[in-house]
Amino acid sequence: MLFDALGAFEDMPHWEEAADSLFNAGLTINPSALHGGMVGLLAAGFSPRTEQHFSSTVAALEKALAVELTGELVEFISRLSLATLSAIEDADYTFQPMLPPDDDALEERLLSISEWSTGFLSGFTQGITIREAAGEPVAGLTAEALRDIAAIAQVDTEESDSETAERQLDDIIEYLRFAAINTVMEAQSLQETDLEDHQS
Repeated sequence: MLFDALGAFEDMPHWEEAADSLFNAGLTINPSALHGGMVGLLAAGFSPRTEQHFSSTVAALEKALAVELTGELVEFISRLSLATLSAIEDADYTFQPMLPPDDDALEERLLSISEWSTGFLSGFTQGITIREAAGEPVAGLTAEALRDIAAIAQVDTEESDSETAERQLDDIIEYLRFAAINTVMEAQSLQETDLEDHQS
């Protein structure tokens, strides 16, 4: 299994490393959009734990973000997806949305928050469509999180630098952290239950 081969706790790549990987692959998308799309797929029940599941995740991510993922970038995405799932499942809640460093301009960080949120919604929608689960009811907590993330995607990226703006940004990041953890854990739990039902 891919998950076993790479280890359960891959180190989470930094935003700059993701930017370099995307640039080297000739892609101009924001790294935050890539990460958000991946988390959205996890929240829709996708899993990178085996080669087969990871291939499906990459294919869905390509559709969600309208990009082609090949070569070394796929290896990077494998590492990123496993690290992300490990962080989400970590009892210490270590998961963080992939965003630029804190010393980057506030405008850049707000833009990336918007990109992450948009990516999440695209990934989730694509994942639900591929799994043909569009007709299934979305759990209450997940539905609420989707509405809030859609609102965050519209955040004003021209906010002036101030302590208040920084605090608001911190609050948004914290909300996204726990929204992602809750929706992904709920989806992964449902997938495991479905698998057990099929095997029994």
